[in-house]
Amino acid sequence: MNLIQNMEAAWHYHQGSRQLEAKDNEGALASFDRALKMQSDHYKAWFGRGMALGNLERHQEALASFDEALAVQPNASFGWHNRAIALGKMGRHLDALNSFDRALEFNPCEASIWHNRALTLIDMRHYSKAIASFDRSLNLHPEAPWAWYNRGTALLELKLYYRALNSFDRAIEFNPDDAKAWYNRGLAASAMGLYKQAIASFNRSIALKPDSEKAAIELKVALGKLVGTTPINPKFAPTVEYQGEDYLIWYNRGVELGKKGCYSEAIACYNVALEIQPTLANALYNKACCYALLGFGDLAVDCLEKAVKFAPHFYRELALADSDFLGIRKMERFVYLIEG
Repeated sequence: MNLIQNMEAAWHYHQGSRQLEAKDNEGALASFDRALKMQSDHYKAWFGRGMALGNLERHQEALASFDEALAVQPNASFGWHNRAIALGKMGRHLDALNSFDRALEFNPCEASIWHNRALTLIDMRHYSKAIASFDRSLNLHPEAPWAWYNRGTALLELKLYYRALNSFDRAIEFNPDDAKAWYNRGLAASAMGLYKQAIASFNRSIALKPDSEKAAIELKVALGKLVGTTPINPKFAPTVEYQGEDYLIWYNRGVELGKKGCYSEAIACYNVALEIQPTLANALYNKACCYALLGFGDLAVDCLEKAVKFAPHFYRELALADSDFLGIRKMERFVYLIEG
């Protein structure tokens, strides 16, 4: 192999690396192939080629590339790690686990290897072992919200709800806008009978992801348990005769809960009322009050804007004099809405 060929191979490899970083996987694959044509034992190019193929969902070919790389550099933790990921994508979970273990032989302090190993154990339904792997990962990288979240899901599977709740709390601490973490936190809280916490969590999940049907269903279940009814209880099920007035039951419950300071539960009741009667402007206004009292200024203004559309002058004047909005009076969005 002459020096010029080595230099050309290196140039194509670096070109491929830049393309891979820019998510141009087809371009990267072509560059790595050119590098390997010049230097067939360029193990970094084989690794890069495997990464590009994996991103293109060509996992069998990716696996072959990682094997070529490892034949040249058998102690490369990175190669064993990515080989394991490719095997996992192909459903070969036991082989993947063995590759993760080889990766850890050469680099036992890499948090991502422990984390991805744990995901494979979840796929294998070995939840206790998965939690042990997540714990190793979190000891190395304790501020990883994804690891706390996935640890929580494994704990849910084992019905260890208190520990799951703590895991989701840590995930939310590092990523407060994760709708899935709030949703799963709600599941854990509900399973423990902590319905107020569950309702607050499902409400937050829905606020972050309004089209979440699962969160909306679980919210109704938790609310039903909290107020002493379930969706199948005939006492509160709408009849044909009174179906049009059923929304008032939920609206009035929301008012009573709001008076007691149970703002998250009140919001849940107003949500049910609004599903039945979407033009119930008072429910929108009261939701805005509850969100403001909970400290969620943007959510409060979102609801107030919807109420104002139904009766602009009335709800602007009401909000201007309402002490529930004291905490957000200086918000630019609130001021703009009130001034019209």
